[in-house]
Amino acid sequence: MPAVSATSDSAQAGGLAGPDRLVLGLIVAVAALRSLGIVLSPLELGVDEAQYWLWSTGFDFGYYTKPPLTSWIIGASHQLFGHHVWAVRLPAPWLHLLTSLVLWRAAYWYAGAGAGRWAALLWTCLPAVALGSFVISTDTPLLLFWSLGLLALIGGVTGRVATARAMALAGGAFGLALLGKYAAIYSLVGIGLFWMFDRVAGGRHVSPASLLAFAIAMAITASPNLLWNLANDFTTVRHLGDNANLDRQSHDPLNSLRFLGAQFATAGPLVFALMFGILKGGRDPVARLLLCLSLPVIAIIMAQAFLSEANANWALAAMPALVVWLAGWLAGAESPRARVGMAALTINATLSVVILAVTLAGSLGPLTPGSDPLRRLRGWSQLASDSAAALTGHDATTIIADRRAAAALLSWHFHDTGIDVLVHDEDGIPSNHFEQNLAWSRHPDPEQPGRRLIVLGENSVPPTMDGVIWVTTPPPLVSTARISHNVTRRVYLHQGIEDRQNSSN
Repeated sequence: MPAVSATSDSAQAGGLAGPDRLVLGLIVAVAALRSLGIVLSPLELGVDEAQYWLWSTGFDFGYYTKPPLTSWIIGASHQLFGHHVWAVRLPAPWLHLLTSLVLWRAAYWYAGAGAGRWAALLWTCLPAVALGSFVISTDTPLLLFWSLGLLALIGGVTGRVATARAMALAGGAFGLALLGKYAAIYSLVGIGLFWMFDRVAGGRHVSPASLLAFAIAMAITASPNLLWNLANDFTTVRHLGDNANLDRQSHDPLNSLRFLGAQFATAGPLVFALMFGILKGGRDPVARLLLCLSLPVIAIIMAQAFLSEANANWALAAMPALVVWLAGWLAGAESPRARVGMAALTINATLSVVILAVTLAGSLGPLTPGSDPLRRLRGWSQLASDSAAALTGHDATTIIADRRAAAALLSWHFHDTGIDVLVHDEDGIPSNHFEQNLAWSRHPDPEQPGRRLIVLGENSVPPTMDGVIWVTTPPPLVSTARISHNVTRRVYLHQGIEDRQNSSN
């Protein structure tokens, strides 16, 4: 590991100091290795990745379940590199590299050169970042722009940037983060708490005018999606309520503890344990800021977990501030801190190497649990190949999936082939993008009378679909794919023909 002490200057005449160059070279090399892992990995796209890609094929300011920024990024990469799985995922490691550079600067402003290097290394080695550098998700742009907002705020608090300008820049950054994921709204809670605590402590780092500048800048940058939601009956916002599952409340404190325990895997066991040191607080206004932009996020999601459920990644917005705080603490003059930090970093670096090896092998090997989490990234190309054969045999160009996962992945595999991929919405109430925009209707297209269909199902008996005549001889093809050592995905490919007379009854 490179030296990360606070004693080295951050720059020399003519360029970066030696430790800075070493850290920069390391984190760039890690991003390059992770990119190589993406290119060589045998693992297929996940359902969400395929859906984000599909959204990107039609530019908009919002989509059914998410704001648009991730799809814009995927769309740009897809246009640049072509129709490859790796092209969808390739932006991820480089966006995380940018985040590490932003946090480097934020920690440097907070506690000096050594803290900056610690922050860059800590972020790069977080297990959540190692995993998030392989799959593309809405967390990736959220964390980049959240970190930029944090940098602007630290600049304002430390006097490096004029307060009003810093708050406006932060508002703009958090508004862009909101275009990535709605978790950016937690920043409003953090800013509000910091303003109150700062006033109680006698500070004047945030004025009412600067708060207004923050709100206006955030509203302006987030306005494309806000206006889209207004024009689309707040479709995405309503979906957030569905995700929260508050209509099925459990009030289980163990859920909160499980969520908190999962953060030891997200941040790394020793790193997350050290992050609890932020609870000691202090008179430092930047430490108060970091506290306000981290712990409330975790507390909110713990409350959500208590009420219903919460995924481990829902509190990732807390990590940038916690990393900056921990970097500042580790850069202190006490040598025992550095030794503990090196141990924590070594653990996380080892976990990151394991994650990279898993992506390259496409398997967890002897670590594979009974319910293999990678099974969702396997077998879709086999289903697409079998579906193509069924379409050819039935002289059909329309395939109807039985669920979002199959619809998303088949849309990817049948891109630019002239095959229409629809989904059967049994209850007629849209619950995802496909049911809202690509649902099969019992009223056939008048331009395609007697349209031939391939319909996916879990059973050998065709599903109930009014207006379809089923071809039962020969029996339906069966697509099988081994997706884990004890799970085989089996899908029946039923042949059908739309019947105009029956559909009008």
